[in-house]
Amino acid sequence: LDSSQFSPGGRTPTVQGSLNDSRPTLPLPEKEVEWAPKEEKDELDWVGGSPHANTSPAMSIMSTLMRQPSANSVGSKIKGQPAGGSGRKNTNNSSSKRGAQDEASGAGARWEDMPAANGSERAITGRVQVLLETGWQDCPPDEVRQILDQIAGNQSKFTIISSRGMYVIDLDGPDGPVQKNASTQKSRPIRFLESGEASLTTAEKADASQGVENQEIAKQRRFGGQSRRGQAPQHQLEVISRDSHAMKCFETLFQTEEKYAGEWAVFYHSYSLAALIYEVHAAVANVLFGFNSLRSPLPRLLLSEFAVTPDADSLIRRFQAEFAHKAKDHSLEYRRVAISVMCSLVSLGPECSIPIVFRFGYSEKDVPFQRVLDDLLDACQVPKQKVKKVAKDLLTLCENYDLDVSQFGGKKPAGRNNGHLLQIFIKRDLVDELAYASEPYGETDPRRTPISSWLNGDNATHFGQARVVANPRYFMNDQYVQMHVASSDPAFHAKRVRFQEELIALFRQILGGPEIRER
Repeated sequence: LDSSQFSPGGRTPTVQGSLNDSRPTLPLPEKEVEWAPKEEKDELDWVGGSPHANTSPAMSIMSTLMRQPSANSVGSKIKGQPAGGSGRKNTNNSSSKRGAQDEASGAGARWEDMPAANGSERAITGRVQVLLETGWQDCPPDEVRQILDQIAGNQSKFTIISSRGMYVIDLDGPDGPVQKNASTQKSRPIRFLESGEASLTTAEKADASQGVENQEIAKQRRFGGQSRRGQAPQHQLEVISRDSHAMKCFETLFQTEEKYAGEWAVFYHSYSLAALIYEVHAAVANVLFGFNSLRSPLPRLLLSEFAVTPDADSLIRRFQAEFAHKAKDHSLEYRRVAISVMCSLVSLGPECSIPIVFRFGYSEKDVPFQRVLDDLLDACQVPKQKVKKVAKDLLTLCENYDLDVSQFGGKKPAGRNNGHLLQIFIKRDLVDELAYASEPYGETDPRRTPISSWLNGDNATHFGQARVVANPRYFMNDQYVQMHVASSDPAFHAKRVRFQEELIALFRQILGGPEIRER
């Protein structure tokens, strides 16, 4: 029914979903999207919805794609079905996860003719696209055939298998049609285009992406700082209520959470005995790569240690194959790349509560700290005849600033707090690449997997551990990771910048030559 005659201006305003559809609907964009008159339908960029009631998603898409095939389209001949359908703009261009383009849906299904009683024949033709990091990309023809074959059978949720794995296609999802990788559980939006329909221009893609991105950022900002989401209890702060310095540090960290809430998830790493290592990492990274070590330390530095385990997926695989039956996350190889973190300033556990451990830090004494320092100096091309002198100069500098170096043959400051807290912000689209939800000792926690979904919602995050792969390729780039540090000792906290400047000067002398820098 052409209802344009009943609407001023000849157009019928769009509604969210079909008329009799009670499913969750997509949010309206800032500019109202309208059902287009027939002559404008070919200009629409997304096909698959229908303004008609009592129509399944599969039938809506199928009726829309009932067109005469073109040379560049993929199609199925289906008999006994009428032509027709309508188009609707896609109001949901939700942010995709980071990943390679081979996450696109699978391929390999057989494409058959479907018989019908009346013998009439129409062709379902069209294109299927998946939203990747680079924008909407066409699926290969064989993949399209497999998807459209299921749609022709009026299937709204089905599984396809390709050489790249198994994928679940859901046309009836709350956010529109999606494909989900059955192995990684990553979901990506998909859309359907008519055979002769052009994709969005680069400028249109940028505008659409920017609009959806801004909506998501606005939503995250409405949720607020991560530690106060989901009505998380704040009573754990009573532990530090009589420590004015600690309260000031926590308030600053809370404020930073609010500032970064739109685009960043946050993690907290408590430490003490490893402080010297982290500070040396930062100073060396400053000299060699321009890392802003005055703002924070750096948990890991040596890129070679991440060749086999560059991300969370590879760490999980290694954990299951190598570490789970031995020392778990206490394995030296695990510790070379990963750090233990909590997801809230008011975390209650398990095992670690940030307000409780802030004063003295969370640390394990089974780490061979001296060996780690020696390996680091060796990797920095410090001449062997100078290693002892450099180590001595390091310890002297740390002792002058009351940093605990008791695990390296130095002194432990008497009557001083030696805890440090690293606040780590990771871009939201990178969270699943670098982090995973974990149980104590590094086992994955399926209840909070993928961790990005948990952190992106209005959820209380005050209970639950995580592990972060501290890959310096990301941690030294503030476009991906940003860090801030708070130290429980007021004196060191106030003088840390000056301490770093002296440390940088020390390593600039050692690494000053271009030959050493290159190596």
